[in-house]
Amino acid sequence: MQESSAAFSGPDLKEKLLKPARDIRSILRWGYPKFATIRFVADHSQLSVEERHILTRVIMPPDKVVSRVRKKIACDSIRDRDLLLDGYNVLLSVDSLLKNEPMWFCDDGYIRDTRYYFSKARQAEDIEEALDSVLEFLSEARSKSVTFLLDAQISRSGELAGFIRRKLKEKGISGEARTSKTTDFDLKTEGGNPENNLVVATSDGIVIDSVLQVLDIPACLMEKMGIEPVRLY
Repeated sequence: MQESSAAFSGPDLKEKLLKPARDIRSILRWGYPKFATIRFVADHSQLSVEERHILTRVIMPPDKVVSRVRKKIACDSIRDRDLLLDGYNVLLSVDSLLKNEPMWFCDDGYIRDTRYYFSKARQAEDIEEALDSVLEFLSEARSKSVTFLLDAQISRSGELAGFIRRKLKEKGISGEARTSKTTDFDLKTEGGNPENNLVVATSDGIVIDSVLQVLDIPACLMEKMGIEPVRLY
């Protein structure tokens, strides 16, 4: 399988981060706090701000690894299920995948990119291709309904919600798209209620910790496309 990659200047980024990643994991097993540990090892290894952020995204404490992995469901197990999508999280990650940006396999079993780490507001103008890929996957998976939840604070979210609703109708997919000023709260509340029986699509660790079942759509698309994520092992 092809590995997700991009051109890096200087030493190979993956090789540069392998030893710091191993050192951080070893320290975390003793119960030390994650961010202080990453800062300590990164300072010792003289890592850049971007490299530190990659390690922060990829490496998880052991307790988070166990609980989050248990919530992840298979790509082919959402037939006749209601899905709640963390809209920007999913679409921007898929956009990065389609643009051949590095996609990282994180310790908790989820795929994450680092392209939009600093600001969700740096949304892609040409996000239609990412949306089409997501909708094609959902159509083939035959989910019961799909709801896209978008951050209202991000510019033009209302327009994007309307565009998604039109696309859902065109493709014959039952669902909706709406904006919220409390997206994370809504995802955690609705996805954490067992009576709703919802599957939440996201890679946001804070959301994952509060919901019952999680679908990793970028991972599903990568499997379909035959692309391997970058692994720091």
